Amino acid sequence: MSQKGAQSNRQGRNRSQGGERRGFSRARPPDILYHATDVGRAQVAKTRGVIEIDGGRSVFLSGTESQAWLAAHRRGNEPEVLYVDVVRARRAGTRFTRNGSGLWQAKSIPAHCVLNLREGFGCQLSAAGIPVWFGPEGPELALIKVKRRFGATWELAKGKLEAGECARSAAARETQEEMGIEMELSLIHDLGFVRYGFNTPEGHPRLKTMFVYLFETPERVTTFAPANGESIFAVDWFTPQQAIENVTHQSIRPLMHRIARLLNV
Repeated sequence: MSQKGAQSNRQGRNRSQGGERRGFSRARPPDILYHATDVGRAQVAKTRGVIEIDGGRSVFLSGTESQAWLAAHRRGNEPEVLYVDVVRARRAGTRFTRNGSGLWQAKSIPAHCVLNLREGFGCQLSAAGIPVWFGPEGPELALIKVKRRFGATWELAKGKLEAGECARSAAARETQEEMGIEMELSLIHDLGFVRYGFNTPEGHPRLKTMFVYLFETPERVTTFAPANGESIFAVDWFTPQQAIENVTHQSIRPLMHRIARLLNV
């Protein structure tokens, strides 16, 4: 390596190490972050059109809702937690960094990127199921292909919970209905939930909480009748690595990596 190249590498390492010494990380934030505040400050942010702290200080955000509620209750006023749609905020130019305490922070956040500061806000619960077949060549996962406005995407079979239905039952039911097949499904992993923001066809903001389950199935079914009425037009099997490569939704990709680790591939 040339002397100039070596010097450039040293400078790059120094800049990186300097950032670590200051306690900040360039890790990618989750799709939803939580800002602890109170009702009065939330209304001020809505009126101003931005969440910002007087004096130019950073806005702090938690990675979990429970942590944010604890912080909000410590304020002593009417506690409130704001749901920040990180994907929308980043598109608007907001930069998020993670500090040494594990909190995320930003200089300011546009109010239109905060789901529950927008008119028509609501929450939606759904459940998703991922069938896995353990074949002689290793595990394979079944995914659905859905036609969207922006193109076709490979996704998890999922749907809303019915009244009185538990998330696990909903995941199994939706998997069978959307793939158009009856298959034996045995739970092997409760994968928790993922959260992300979206707009309804009417433009109303929603906070989606999707519970995800990994089910084992004893056979590799190949004849499906996908739910065309739900814009689903194909079902196929993938190795965990193929699933990682084919699933495009950013909130799901980390989950697919986790599944690959759980299956030891």
